[in-house]
Order: sequence, then C-alpha cells, then structure tokens
Amino acid sequence: MLRSMMVLSLAGLMSLTCLAQNDATASEKKPTATQTSASALKTFYHLSFVVQELENERVINSRSYSMIMSEMGQSSIRAGEKVPYSSTTGPSTQWQQIDVGVNIDCRGLQATDNGVSLNIKADISSVVESHGTNSPPASPPIIRNNQWESNVVLPLKRPSVLFSSDDPASKRRMQLQLAVTPIR
Repeated sequence: MLRSMMVLSLAGLMSLTCLAQNDATASEKKPTATQTSASALKTFYHLSFVVQELENERVINSRSYSMIMSEMGQSSIRAGEKVPYSSTTGPSTQWQQIDVGVNIDCRGLQATDNGVSLNIKADISSVVESHGTNSPPASPPIIRNNQWESNVVLPLKRPSVLFSSDDPASKRRMQLQLAVTPIR
C-alpha cells in the first residue's frame, strides 16, 4: 500500500512538472501586448522622385513620381505608354508597339542613424524627338534608355541625386533625385 501511494505521488508530481513546463513554453510562444504593438508599428516613408533632363546644366524637362513605402517593404512605380510604329511597308502595314516610360522599384528600406538605406532600380526610356512631319515614321522610333540599380544611403528630408548619365548623342544629361520623408 505504501508502495502504491509512493508511485501515485511520484506520478502526480511528474504531471505537475510537465504542466508547469507546458505553461512556460506557451507563455514564451505567446507575444506580450508590448511585443505585438511594437511589431505592428512599422515606420512608413514618403519617397518623392524627380526625373530631370538637363542641357548645359539647365533643366529642360522634369517629371515627379512618389510612393509610400514601409520598412523592409517593396514598392514599384510604373508610368508610361506604348509607342506604335510600322514594322512593314506597303499595302498591308503591320504595327508593333514599344513600351516607354518610367519604372522604379524599391526594396529593403531600413532606417539608419541619420537617414535610410534601400535598394533602387530605375529604368527610364523615351522616344527621341524627330524633327519633321507629324505622320508616323516609316522606321521604328529611336528610343533613349537609362537603367540604374544600386544600394543607396540617403539623408531624411533632403533631395539627393541618385543617378546621373550623359546622353551619348547630345549634350543632355538625365538624372534621378529622391527625397525621403518619414510619415508619423
């Protein structure tokens, strides 16, 4: 009898130990209210891009694009058009299209001590102006294209030139600026 009471006591003690361990494991897995609110409070940023075309250091064309992005998020801008051109001549003209415009992809935004870091990929294309008649050209249009990609570190609230490149066929230059502002 004494032996069976000891066995039952040991079994009860072991089950209490297992329950205590399960409660400790469950409390470790369940986030506290502070942890839940901290993870839900992501910082968001307003990204303002400006694409500028310069000739002899004078801005001759400027276009603005903006997006909102969260930390470690991913965002894209797509703005453009399809430019038609005739791919054949004669009585049965066939038309094709070329996509031109601005594509900007951003990812991996992280706050730094005095700004942000992120990866930016930009693809900016346009049709080279033709000086002549208003009728569609018989040959495909000439497309100007700038592609850049880099990891960058930027200050907050100040525009920075990210990329700049000369046009090999003229005295023009294309550049991309970005200003990052935190949203509270």
